[in-house]
Amino acid sequence: MERASVIGGTMVSLMVKLSSIAGPRYSLMAGARSDVIFLGAELESMHAFLEKLSGVDGPDPQVRCWMKEVRELAYDVEDCIDEFMHRVDVVHGAVTSNHGFSSLRGLVSHATRLVAVAWMHHRLAGELKGLKARAIEVSERRSRYKLGDDIGMLGGSAMATDPRVSVLYADTPDLVGIDRPASEMVNWLTDDVCTLKVLSIIGFGGLGKTTLAMEVYRRVGGQYSCKAFATVSQKLDMKKLLKDLLSQIAQNEVDHMGTWEEGQLIRKLRECLLNKRYFIIIDDVWSKSAWEKVRCALPENNHCSRLLTTTRIDSVAKSCCSHPDDLIYRIEPLKASDSRNLFFKRIFGYEDVCPPQLKEVSDQILKKCCGSPLAIISIASLLASKPVMLKEQWEKVLISIGSALEKNSDLEGMKQILSLSYYDLPYYLKTCLLYLSLYPEDFKIERDSLIQQWIAEGFIGEERGQSVEDVAESYFNELINRSMVQPMDINCDGKAHACRVHDMMLELIISKAIEENFVTLLGGHPVAAKPQGITRRLSIQCDKEITKTKGGMNLLHARSLSLYVQACQLPPLSDFRVLRVLNLEGCLGLCDNHLKDISILFHLKYLSLCRTWISKLPPEIGDLHSLETLDIRDTNIEELPGTIIRIVQLKYILSGGHTWGKIKLPDGIGSMASLRVISGFNICCSSTNAVQELGTLKGLRELTINWTDFSSGDMKRQEAMMNTLGKLGTSNLQSFAICSRNFGSLEFLDSWSPPPNHLQRFRLSAYYFLPRVPRWMASLCNLIHLNINIEKLPNEDIQILQDLPSLLHLDLWLKSPQKEDKIVIHGVGFPYLQELIFSCEGTSLIFEPAALPKLERLQMAVHVKEAKSYGYQFGIEHLRSLKKIYIQLLCAGASALDIEDAEDAIHNIVKFHPGHPRIDIQKCGMDMHLEERNKRQHPEEKNVQNMNASKEDMNHANKKRKEYQSSSAQ
Repeated sequence: MERASVIGGTMVSLMVKLSSIAGPRYSLMAGARSDVIFLGAELESMHAFLEKLSGVDGPDPQVRCWMKEVRELAYDVEDCIDEFMHRVDVVHGAVTSNHGFSSLRGLVSHATRLVAVAWMHHRLAGELKGLKARAIEVSERRSRYKLGDDIGMLGGSAMATDPRVSVLYADTPDLVGIDRPASEMVNWLTDDVCTLKVLSIIGFGGLGKTTLAMEVYRRVGGQYSCKAFATVSQKLDMKKLLKDLLSQIAQNEVDHMGTWEEGQLIRKLRECLLNKRYFIIIDDVWSKSAWEKVRCALPENNHCSRLLTTTRIDSVAKSCCSHPDDLIYRIEPLKASDSRNLFFKRIFGYEDVCPPQLKEVSDQILKKCCGSPLAIISIASLLASKPVMLKEQWEKVLISIGSALEKNSDLEGMKQILSLSYYDLPYYLKTCLLYLSLYPEDFKIERDSLIQQWIAEGFIGEERGQSVEDVAESYFNELINRSMVQPMDINCDGKAHACRVHDMMLELIISKAIEENFVTLLGGHPVAAKPQGITRRLSIQCDKEITKTKGGMNLLHARSLSLYVQACQLPPLSDFRVLRVLNLEGCLGLCDNHLKDISILFHLKYLSLCRTWISKLPPEIGDLHSLETLDIRDTNIEELPGTIIRIVQLKYILSGGHTWGKIKLPDGIGSMASLRVISGFNICCSSTNAVQELGTLKGLRELTINWTDFSSGDMKRQEAMMNTLGKLGTSNLQSFAICSRNFGSLEFLDSWSPPPNHLQRFRLSAYYFLPRVPRWMASLCNLIHLNINIEKLPNEDIQILQDLPSLLHLDLWLKSPQKEDKIVIHGVGFPYLQELIFSCEGTSLIFEPAALPKLERLQMAVHVKEAKSYGYQFGIEHLRSLKKIYIQLLCAGASALDIEDAEDAIHNIVKFHPGHPRIDIQKCGMDMHLEERNKRQHPEEKNVQNMNASKEDMNHANKKRKEYQSSSAQ
C-alpha cells in the first residue's frame, strides 16, 4: 500500500526564513509583509495536513497531485525568499564598506543602491502576489474536491495479505541456510536456567526473522506444556493479540472471550501460564511501548520458560532483552552458496541447475538481493512465471527491479515488507532517508559528510537546546536503529561512522524519491533515464548521461549536485543558481576552470572536492559567504586563497589524506569564529601568527595537525603551539590529534595548561615518545579514546591511565627496551575500557583476576622468547568480556618448537575461555612488527587521515587490523 509522504525538510528552513524576512532588517513594503505572513500561515497549515497524510494508506491520485502542488509551492517560495535576502545582504554589505558620500561619485553610488533596493522590493512584492495567488488556489482546490475531509477513508478498502502467512506454513525442506542459526538458538533456549529468558531476533526486513523463529518453534515447541505464536505488527491490537495467545494456550476458554475486556484477558493469560513451562513467540514488535504492554501479560516463573521476539529495530530488541541472561541474536544475510541454492530451487526445482547462458545475469540478480531470502524468493517467483527462460528477459528484470516493485504482483510481498519500515518513519526521517537516493549502489556513505549535507539542505532544526549537528547525528543513528541502513566502521563507543543502503531498500527509496520529484538521477538506475519536471536535486552516476543535462533540463532550481563520474562534461556552474550542496567527491579530471563561476553559488553551504586531485582553489571562493563545509582531502591543494577568511560561516575545513603535510593555515584564520573542525594542516608550513590565532577559535571542537619540520626554527612554533593549546584548554575542544613522519621532539605536549577538561579524544601518531604519561591527563574525566607513545610506564603512570573514568579505547606504544619483561594489569581500574592495543617489543602484558571487566577486544604483541620464561601465561582467561583477540607472535630468536608451544598455549587459553572469543594469531619477525606499527602510526598513507567517518580507524590502517576491528564490531 502507498502512504503519503511529506516535505518536512523544506518546511523546516522555509518557516525560519519567512519569519526572518518579515522582520525589521528587510523593511518590506506593507503589502509584501502581509503576503509573507499569509504564506507562512498557509504553508504551515498545509504542512500540518501533510503530516496527517503521512499516516494514511493509499492516497488517491487527486490527493497525490495536491501534495505535489504543495511541494513545488514550498520550493518556489523558498527560492524567491533566498534570492531577495541575498541581494539585500549584498547591498547592505556595499553600504557598510562605503567610506562616505562627500564626493559626487559617492552620492551617485548611494543613489544607485537606493534605486536597486527599491527595485528589489518592488520585484519581491510582485513575486509574492503570484505565490500568494498560487497558495490560495492550492487551498481552494483542496476544499473544492474535499481532499482529505475523511482521512480514514483515503486508504484502500481491501486488506493486503500478510506476506508472513507463507512463512508460517512453509515446509521445512524448502528452507535454506537456516539450520545453523536455528541450532544455535535451540541450544540457548533449552539450557537448564530455571528463570524466564528472552531471545530477540533482530534484522532488516526480509532477512527471514519470522522464518527462523518458526523453525525454532517447530523444533522445540513440543518440549513445553504451553506454546503459542502471535504477531504484533505496526499498530498493536492488544485485545486481538491476547485472544490469539489464549486460543492456543486455553482452547476451552475461546467461547467466553468475546466480551472480555483487556484486563480480564491479561489476568486469564497470566493464570494459565504462571505454573507452566511455556514457550511463546511474539513476532514483529515495532515499539518499546508495545513490548512493555505485551510483557506485562507474560508472568515470571521458575519453570525454564522462554520468550522469543522478532524486530527490525535495535532499541526494541534491547528493551526485550533487558536482563543479563537474555540474548539479542542478529540475523545475517544468506551466504552466496545458500542464496544460489534458494534461487535456483525456486525457479528450476533443483539447487544446482542453471543454464550456462543465465549464470552471469543470475549472479548479478543475486548480488542485488544481498542475501535477503524474501528478495530472492520474490524475484525467483517472477522469473519462474516466464514461459521461456531467455537471457534477455532476465536482464530486463535485473535493470527494472525498482519499477517492478511498484507494478508486478509477484513482488508485492517484498514491497510490503520493505514499505512497512519506510512508512513507519516520522516525516523528518523520511526526508533524510530519501536523500540517500543521490548515492550510487553499494556506496560507503560517511556519517559526518551525510549529516553536513542534511544540514546544508535545511532538513535539520535545533531541538531542545541541541545543536543541529547533534540532532542530525541522532537522525542518522535512528535510521540505523530502525534497520533502514546498514552500519559500517563501528567504533568502541558503539557509534557507526559510515553506512550503506541495502540494494533492495535503495530501490524503494529511489522509486519514492523520483515519485515526489525529490531527486533526478542520470545513469546508474533505469528508472531515471528520462528526467521530467523541474530538477530539484541532481545525481550524475554515468559518464554517457552527462550530455543529457544540456538537452533542456532546468537546473536553475537544483539544490544539490552530486557527481560520481569524470568531470569533462560537468554542467557549467552558471546553470545553477540556488545550489546548496556541491558534492564532487572522486570526480576525476576536475580542474580550476570547472570552478570559475563558483562565486554565483551564493546559497552554497557544502562543497566537497575530496579525491579530485585539483591543485588550486579560485580566489572567488571567498564570495561563498554561506559556505559551512569545505572538504579538500586527497587533493593537490597546498595553499588556500587569502580570501578564505571572508567565509565567516565556515564550520569545517577538512584536508589531509595523501596531501599529508602540504597545506598551511591561512593568516587571519582567527577571524573565522564559526570554525568547529580543522584537520590536516601543516603547522610547520604555517606562520607563527596563524598558529597563535588558532587559540582564539573558542568554538573549535576538533583539531588535527601535521608536524614535519624539526629544524632550528621549530622551537618558536612549539612555543606558539603551547600557547595555543593553553587557550584551547579553556574552550570546548573535544578532539586533538598530531601526526608526524619525522623524528624529533614535541615537548609542548608534555605540559598542557590549563588542561583540556572537555577532551574526549587524544591521538599521537608520531615517532616521538612522551617521557611519561603527562600529568595533565589525570584530570581528563571525559577522555574516551587515547592513542599515546610513552618512553616508560612506571606503576604511578599506569595508575593515571586506569583511573580515567570514561576511557573506552587505549592504544599504547611503549618504547623498547623496557627494564621489565612484563607489565601487570591489576584487578582495579579501567572500569569501562573496551579495546586495548599494546605494542612493546620484549614486554608483555599480564592480567590479574578481575582486570579490565568490560574489555571486548585485545591486541598485543608477544615475544615468544621472553614469554617462554613464564609459561605463556598472560591471564587472558581473566578477561571475562573478551570477544576478539589479535596476537602478534614475535618470533625473532625463538625456535620452531617454542613458536608452536606458544601458539598451542594461547589457543588452549582461548578454548576454555567462558566467552569463547575469536582469535587471530600472526607470526612475524621483529622487523615485520616494527613495520606494522609504523603503518598504524602513519595511516595517512592509507588515506584515512580525516576527522569524519574514518577518524576512529586511524590506528587500524593495515589489512589485518581492519579485519580485526570489522569482525569484532560484528
